[in-house]
Amino acid sequence: MDVKRRTFIKALGLTAAGTLLPGCDQEVRRLVPYVLPDDEIIPGVAEWYASTCGECDAGCGIIVKVMEGRAKKIEGNPLHPVNQGKLCAQGQAALQRLYNPDRLRGPVLRTGAEADQRFTPVSWDEGLHQLADQIRHAKGPVIMISRPLSGTLEDVVSKFVASVKGSLYFYDPSPELALRAAMKQAFDIHDLPAYDLGDADYVLSFGAPFLEQWLSPVSFGIAFGRMRQGRKNRRGRFVHVEPRLSLTAASADRWLPIRPGMEGLLARGIGHILLSEHRSSLPTGRLHAYESLYGRLSLDEVAKQTDISTADIKRVARAFAEADSPQAIGGGTACAHTNAFETHLAIHGLNALAGNINKAGGIRWYQSASLTLHPEIPWLSERRIKELAETMEKTGQRPLILLYDCNPLFTVPPAVPIRRLFDRASYIASFSGSLDESTVSADVILPDHHRLETWGDHVQAGSSPYRAASLVQPVVVPLYDTRGLGDTLLELTRQLAGKHAGVESFPEHIKKRWQHFHTSHSSGSHEPFQSVWEQLLQQGGWWDSAANEQRLQQSSSAVEYRPPEFDGDASEFPFYLYPYAAPHLGQGRGANLPWLQELPDTMTSAVWGSWIEINPATAQAMGIQQGALVRLHSRHGSLEAPALHYPGLRPDVIAMPIGQGHTDYGRYAARRGANPMTILAPLFDKQSGALAIGATRVRAEPLNVPGTLILLEKPGTTAAGSSDLISIERPPSSKART
Repeated sequence: MDVKRRTFIKALGLTAAGTLLPGCDQEVRRLVPYVLPDDEIIPGVAEWYASTCGECDAGCGIIVKVMEGRAKKIEGNPLHPVNQGKLCAQGQAALQRLYNPDRLRGPVLRTGAEADQRFTPVSWDEGLHQLADQIRHAKGPVIMISRPLSGTLEDVVSKFVASVKGSLYFYDPSPELALRAAMKQAFDIHDLPAYDLGDADYVLSFGAPFLEQWLSPVSFGIAFGRMRQGRKNRRGRFVHVEPRLSLTAASADRWLPIRPGMEGLLARGIGHILLSEHRSSLPTGRLHAYESLYGRLSLDEVAKQTDISTADIKRVARAFAEADSPQAIGGGTACAHTNAFETHLAIHGLNALAGNINKAGGIRWYQSASLTLHPEIPWLSERRIKELAETMEKTGQRPLILLYDCNPLFTVPPAVPIRRLFDRASYIASFSGSLDESTVSADVILPDHHRLETWGDHVQAGSSPYRAASLVQPVVVPLYDTRGLGDTLLELTRQLAGKHAGVESFPEHIKKRWQHFHTSHSSGSHEPFQSVWEQLLQQGGWWDSAANEQRLQQSSSAVEYRPPEFDGDASEFPFYLYPYAAPHLGQGRGANLPWLQELPDTMTSAVWGSWIEINPATAQAMGIQQGALVRLHSRHGSLEAPALHYPGLRPDVIAMPIGQGHTDYGRYAARRGANPMTILAPLFDKQSGALAIGATRVRAEPLNVPGTLILLEKPGTTAAGSSDLISIERPPSSKART
């Protein structure tokens, strides 16, 4: 008897259901046990499979515990160089994305108006035929918007879009576009640099949340631990510049609560001291290139505008200059303003003055594995979205939009006409597995497998100090009638090219590319590739301990520094709005996972909702009690959320986490909290076109009614006057820590 694994798993589920419901009045059906189960399934015995996490773009290696055909636990792969066996909460929660009750079960077609959200299940043949027919007869441009890709899937997607004469854009709500533009200007690279944090002895961070949600937080956490405690008799120092006391700021030796938008000016002030006090490591002949950026400044004026004292600026500058391996990093708030490009050039110029480019503990760059072939796929900035919408309206064109694993209708402010671009589309196809705000606009949805159900690979970028390519393999049988995007696009290619077009499957395509990669890196080895392939799958991929470092060639082109712009008059809107990425929700991607919803915010202990952070002194002056509803107004809209008194915030700043406020996206995310992106102004970084998320001014209106604020906090600190405020006492520790 030939029993398939999927059939056996269904039988196990049916047996469990019969055990749990003994009191039901339904007819009892006879269950026949499988005497000979699949060879891979041994009851009670777990197997561990190596793969690669897909919850963010860091590419951490994972191992998945599988028992009786079900994924039970995810841990970090101890062999993988990026995360070395560690894994963040988002990676752990990937199991809940796999088993999420709101996942799409198969292809669907829209049968009503968008507001009705009525979809009808269809076969894959019908769904693919509908999309192929629409592409074949499209009169407007074909635009594909995708989360960032790498490796074989990037290759397949790029070739497919090129075959239909379309345009492919990578979209990520926090791609550090201004930093990428600055690196292109400074070093002529289409990538981010590698920050050798572990070997630095003085780190000066301008808003970079590298211990939270920035680039590769697990890898940064490991490197930070090495910098602080991993070297004998050498403990690195850390200074963090940010308007809000974040987790990264709280981990620093010194936190400088700067006025929003002034990070670049502070970097210029520090550079001015390095030049004027002759503390630069650069040869005298090369210093003139930095005179225009750092030379003509008044330190008193810098101190006044940044709200950082002259003494503190001098102290930081001299400590930076005296360190053996200093490092300046910019990210987060440094990317949040209209002058982000110039800000990053000012920050990275400090590394040049310190002479730590291409050195241990400094700024480096590495050649990535050769599995990535398309390094210059454009990023879809918010300004580009605005330009596309306006162009379509002006020319009367109606684009055909393909959407993959991103949600721009949630993360792009309404003041940027993303909704108008979608409304003009002649047809929208989504390959996402959940009905988020963007996918519900689709005419056809062809849902992708979950990461644990599919084949793939991931190539570490040059910003990683590890030359690595990781494999993604299916560790469970697909739960539903879904397909991997690679196979979906290959089948579309076959239909569009002709009935007899020879197109291999996506797993075959991956294996062929890896075989070619192995041949070019095998150094004369004659071991059969099938044996090598099995070893790669068991290990989780390929990595080279001797990473191929490339020298960064510095450019000396001068750039004029511009002060930041803000939307809203200070007399009417007295506060700077500071939206920040919720550490565990990933700009809203994790909001449909209850494990992440109930994980307390690291600095406020709030869970399951949104809140508006306000300095206690400001709140007292305005009569705002903790937990009471506050309405925030900007020139572009308003929202409501409960107030949370937070002393780690400048009095002229109101902060709010990004990630809640979904109108769709399943039972755990929809209609929960508020989305600060909805009230942001359409202001952009002048060079990169990235949204300036910190450029909006607001005013706060107390509503004097209780809101719902759920905190996990110590006893005695709950808010008076808020009947819906929930406090949960932490259990006492069994041991006292010293």
